Amino acid sequence: MSGNRVAPDDQAIDELVAPLKSAEGGFAMLALDQRESLRQMFPLVDGDEVGDDSLRRFKDMATRVLSPLVSAVLLDRPYAVTDARPGSLAPSTSLILAADVLDQPRGQGVITTTLDPAVTPEFIGRVGATAVKLLVIWRPDEGLEERTRLVLSFLDVARAAGVPSLVEAIVRPATGGEWDGPDARHEAILQAAREVSTLGGTIYKAEMPGYLPGDVSRVREHAERMSDIVPVPWVVLSNGVNQPDFAPGVREACLGGAEGFLAGRAIWGDTVADPDTLGALSRRSVDRLRALTTIVAEASRSRGPRASEPDVEAEGVRR
Repeated sequence: MSGNRVAPDDQAIDELVAPLKSAEGGFAMLALDQRESLRQMFPLVDGDEVGDDSLRRFKDMATRVLSPLVSAVLLDRPYAVTDARPGSLAPSTSLILAADVLDQPRGQGVITTTLDPAVTPEFIGRVGATAVKLLVIWRPDEGLEERTRLVLSFLDVARAAGVPSLVEAIVRPATGGEWDGPDARHEAILQAAREVSTLGGTIYKAEMPGYLPGDVSRVREHAERMSDIVPVPWVVLSNGVNQPDFAPGVREACLGGAEGFLAGRAIWGDTVADPDTLGALSRRSVDRLRALTTIVAEASRSRGPRASEPDVEAEGVRR
C-alpha cells in the first residue's frame, strides 16, 4: 500500500452507507445541489437571470415531489439547507449536504471548488445530514497537491461529524487546452478516479465512463475498469449525459460494477423551464426515477455482495 491510499473495510463501509441505500438495493440518489448551473436553466426575465428565490422555490418543489422516490437527496447551503433539515424532504429519505463552494462564472461551468467553512460538524449535525459531498475539478498534470489537500480537509470534516463522505471528480482538459478526442477524456475520467477515490472517501461519484452522446456501447467496459480502480462503492452522475441516454447508461454502468446513481439534470433538467414545472416533475421526473430505481435494484440483485478491494496496480498494467 503506498501514497495516501486507504484500504477499505467492506463491512465498515456497508454499515456507514446503509442509510443511503434504497430498500430495493443499490444507491438511488437525487442531486439538487446545482447553483449557478440551475440559474442558467431558467428563461431570462426581461433579459436578466432569475434571482435566488427562483432557485429556492424549484429546489423545494422538486424535493417535495421526488424525495419520496429516492434513498437520499443531495442539497446545498444556503439555497436549500439553512438551519434545519428541509421540511420538503421526505421523512424516510436521507439528506446529503454539499460541502463545496463552486467558482462558476456566469455562462460557464465550474472552474474550481473550495470547502465551505460553514459546513462544520456542528452544522452537519444540526441540519440532520446523513452524509456530505465534495466536488473537485480534475485537470491532467495540474493541481495534484491542492486537490489532495482539499479532499483530505473535507474528509476530516466528515470524520469529525461521523458521517459518510461522497467525493466527486469532474474532469477538464489542461488549462487553455482541449481534449485530443473522446478517448482522452475517457482515460481522464479513469485517471481522476485512480487519484481521487483512493484518498479515503466513502463513496466515489463518477462521470459516466466511456459515454458518447447517443452511444453507451462502451460504458460497461469502462465501468469495469472503473470498478478495478475504485476501492469503495461508486455511482454515476448525469452531468454531460443526454437525457435519453442516461437510463441505458446507468444500466450498462451497473452491469460494469457501479452501485447506482446520484444524478439531477437527466431527471429534472427539462422541467425547470416548463410552464407547468410541478406537472412536469410529477410526470416526467417521477417516471424517470422509477425506471432508474428499477434498473439499480435489478443490477444489485444480480451482482450480489460487493467484491473485495480492487487491484489498482493490475488496472495500471492493463492500461
